[in-house]
Amino acid sequence: MKDRIKGHWNTRSREYDKNVRQVIYFRRDKRVWQRILAGALGSEPLRVLDVGTGPGIMANMLAEMGHQVTGIDVSEGMLKRARDNSSSLHNSLEFVLGDAENLPFEGESFDAVVNRYVLWTIPDPKRALAEWRRILKPGGRMVIIDGTWYLRTADKPLRNRIWQHLSVPLIMLTERRVPRYQDMDDDLMARLWSSNARRPEADIGILEDLGFEEIDVDGEFSRRLMTNLDHLKNGHCGEYFLIRAVK
Repeated sequence: MKDRIKGHWNTRSREYDKNVRQVIYFRRDKRVWQRILAGALGSEPLRVLDVGTGPGIMANMLAEMGHQVTGIDVSEGMLKRARDNSSSLHNSLEFVLGDAENLPFEGESFDAVVNRYVLWTIPDPKRALAEWRRILKPGGRMVIIDGTWYLRTADKPLRNRIWQHLSVPLIMLTERRVPRYQDMDDDLMARLWSSNARRPEADIGILEDLGFEEIDVDGEFSRRLMTNLDHLKNGHCGEYFLIRAVK
């Protein structure tokens, strides 16, 4: 299953980068995200691990905020995009090839672990979160940013499927790109834990079982993240949520 997930992201790395890179190249998007991250992590410079860094979106924003950032991803294709973006933005970052469930780092070596749109696609979320907790220092912060877009295309409400098609010309007009949506195959989607879980409640339960404290869900996250225009373009994907927790 891990090999299939890795293959999916390797194949999608180029198009995925095109779909999400506006966050680090558009001033308004970057400003909104950095304000959200500052609220979750505080203003003190931290040593941060960005798990499932993908094309380095979070890693680059965090580096520009003054944090010492390491990004890790299982996909070589995604890491190539991350390094290209880091070079283009003149940011000095470390990117590591590795498995989110078996991190190649010493215990208690990071002040914070962040992940954006990652946990839904990890085969064993409890094992992954336990591993992320292992490398956190006492009092270290966990930030999970994810959403409820893991439904297979055939299982998405008809309203959302129509909405997705209608959003294409708006994205083309405002972002000067053609969005490309490529879901995982239905068999793989059906086997993911997130396809059969109520979230973020399931995430909170895992964090509690692992001994995390001060667990908090940002109930205003979707509203703060998206403008009305963003909602028209991307609201069909599902709800977004942000969870903060402390080791």
